[in-house]
Amino acid sequence: MNKNMPPANSIHFADHRHPVDFIEPLPGADDSIQRICGVLGRTFGWVAEGRTIEQKGLRASIVLFCVRADLIGADSLEELGALAGFPEPALENLLADFCHTIGWK
Repeated sequence: MNKNMPPANSIHFADHRHPVDFIEPLPGADDSIQRICGVLGRTFGWVAEGRTIEQKGLRASIVLFCVRADLIGADSLEELGALAGFPEPALENLLADFCHTIGWK
């Protein structure tokens, strides 16, 4: 067996990308990780702008609604408002503010 040959099951020869490739930066992708860190920093900063723990929780719920609505069990702002006890227009304003803050169009 040739020791210089990589194993047949090497990730480097896979036809599909491994899920971790979507989480960790690819080699030489320093710009990408900096952009991701910037967005995360603005996101956490926006959540932290809530004055009370309830407001911070509502802001975190808005973030989850945008990114992974399945994690909070709400498919619409109306459902989120019913779960959180807030009117839909208030959530629409928070959603617009969040999108503006992180530069999401």
